Amino acid sequence: MCVSDQITSNELRAFAGHFATGVAVVTTQSPEGELCGVTINAVTSLSLDPPLFLICLDHKSNTLGALLGSGHFGLHFLAREQTEVSRIFASKQPNKFETVGYKMGAFGSPLLDGVLAAAECTLSEICQGGDHTIIIGEVAKVHVHGGEPLLYHRGAYAALECERLVA
Repeated sequence: MCVSDQITSNELRAFAGHFATGVAVVTTQSPEGELCGVTINAVTSLSLDPPLFLICLDHKSNTLGALLGSGHFGLHFLAREQTEVSRIFASKQPNKFETVGYKMGAFGSPLLDGVLAAAECTLSEICQGGDHTIIIGEVAKVHVHGGEPLLYHRGAYAALECERLVA
């Protein structure tokens, strides 16, 4: 197949924006003790047996280097009211953890307060994919709290609007 007109990154971003996603934050602690984290929406469950999740991080991400060095990470699904947490971890600001509540997980990654769910993962495999690194993490421990998810659609935060039927 020959494609004569290659699409631009803006065209691809516009296309991908039509797919509503949950908002996630990946956290880790570097071998030097620096806490790192980044907001992502490229995340999916990969396998139940063994329990695997797949995430994608930009090659330029500070969190990527820390994660590769530590071999572990926390994966968090944000709650509807956590838009500010998402913005903090999407930014380049230093000390992202100063204004966000967290505790340290069993494997050394910070676990954020107030999330719908968090998983503690160990690095299983990595693969290069364009300008991102695809990371497969084995889920070692989960923390499920529940609530309404924070979503992202067409460049803006969104929330579910659904009718709940009670039996």
